[in-house]
Amino acid sequence: MSPATPAAPGLDSPKPRFGPFRSSPSPARPSVRPRGTAGRLRIMLYRHRWLRWAAAVGAALAALAALGDGPADPPPAPEAAEPPGPSSQLPPDTRGVSVPVDSEMFAAGDVVDVHAVLDGAAVVLGAPVVSAGEDEVILAVPVPQVDPTVDALTTGGVVLVLVPTPANRSPGSTTPG
Repeated sequence: MSPATPAAPGLDSPKPRFGPFRSSPSPARPSVRPRGTAGRLRIMLYRHRWLRWAAAVGAALAALAALGDGPADPPPAPEAAEPPGPSSQLPPDTRGVSVPVDSEMFAAGDVVDVHAVLDGAAVVLGAPVVSAGEDEVILAVPVPQVDPTVDALTTGGVVLVLVPTPANRSPGSTTPG
């Protein structure tokens, strides 16, 4: 006799049970067969839906606890600080104007006068040299004199005149200072 098929009525068949809540075996319901652990777990979760909700809440709390207890992200590494450029050396209310030069006689910290080549007029007096390279010099030009300096550079060029520092002046010199 196979457990999946109902027993045929006969001498060996189970007797119908009578009484409250007892009835004969239903032919539509298959006989009980042993189930594995996974099958029993599925049946239990289906019959007890609140267990599914409890399992979901427990999993969410476990995930939050795992994420919350983890080490914090390390602080970002400071960016490599580049050395300050010429713009950090400009005095207040000045702008850096790049002037092409043919020699390396100028150095940072020198003071120059800027004269226009066409008419020789002084465009800027006492402009400090912020940065000096092989082929250009960056001057700190006061803001109101930036436009005339750029105009003089583009129309005919400029000549830089080196101004002596007060320590280098001789007592009998006639240069204004």
